[in-house]
Amino acid sequence: MNKSVVIFTIAVLLVLVCGCTQPAQAPAALTPAITSVPSPATTPPLATVVATPHAILTTGSVSPTIRNSVSDNTIRINKKGFEPASITVQVGSTVRWVNDDSTLDPQLYNPTHRIALVNIENSPLLSAGQGWSRIFTERGSYDYNDMIHTTMTGTVIVV
Repeated sequence: MNKSVVIFTIAVLLVLVCGCTQPAQAPAALTPAITSVPSPATTPPLATVVATPHAILTTGSVSPTIRNSVSDNTIRINKKGFEPASITVQVGSTVRWVNDDSTLDPQLYNPTHRIALVNIENSPLLSAGQGWSRIFTERGSYDYNDMIHTTMTGTVIVV
């Protein structure tokens, strides 16, 4: 019996050693995938939505000490409301809502905002320092409000 246990143990060890000493296979070469992009629809959408953190706005200032001008179509949000509450822009313009709100005690005041373009679309939740953008492609008057602070309202007029 000892002889068969020894032979079995040696056979198991040989199988393990042989399996561990084989060379590793080279990784497969990666080839880029080519995908086709669907062509845009002939009728442009009413607007395009882009949610961005405040730090990567592409126009105007991102410094807290240098304010963006109204000419770059930025609406700032704070405890007092929207600044400016009403804005007039050209067709094709991007309007940004930037949450400049803050609080020392979040239990007393919630600095989070959520913009609702009435009967059109709602923004994601905007924490302090975050922004939301929309491109307006059709003329008209667009009312908006804050879904969390319901007394805050405004209008985007597209000419």
